[in-house]
Amino acid sequence: MRIYVTLWFDKVIIMKRAQLVKLWIWGTISLMIGLTCSCDEFCEESNRTAMVVNFYIADTDSVLEVEKLTVQGLDTDSVLYREVTAKTVLCPLNPGADLTKYIFTNDTITDTIIISYTRHTGFVSSECGCVNYSSIEIDPNTIFNSIKKIEITNPTVGPVSYRPDVINEENIRIYY
Repeated sequence: MRIYVTLWFDKVIIMKRAQLVKLWIWGTISLMIGLTCSCDEFCEESNRTAMVVNFYIADTDSVLEVEKLTVQGLDTDSVLYREVTAKTVLCPLNPGADLTKYIFTNDTITDTIIISYTRHTGFVSSECGCVNYSSIEIDPNTIFNSIKKIEITNPTVGPVSYRPDVINEENIRIYY
């Protein structure tokens, strides 16, 4: 029977070979678990920012479900929504500009909405990092055809969830 000597916290411990192997295996497993597990929480916040736009009937102030709605960015090829029926749309702002233009087409009538904004960065958490926030205003060059009025209910645009079970805070009301 062989006896192995190992140093452990500056003490000499005499062990049998089987005990040394067990200690080495448990130490390796503990080290692997410790390195693979993390105490940090996962980022459950969305880092994508967008304006939350809801539709209303101008005379009654009740929620409107707009049919055959198409929303696209002006001067871009991006179509956000194509001929959908919606009460709410999420419109992202261009993070590299201070102005974003959208074309809202309801059936065949087109409205051009121009949003100007100032951008600033906010810290969310160590897991999620930073996110862009914007303070929005309706540009006076906005063209109304079928839209009666636009009202900003919350000028601060921040992160939104694209999950259907999450209700995002409204930024803009569009009245038809």
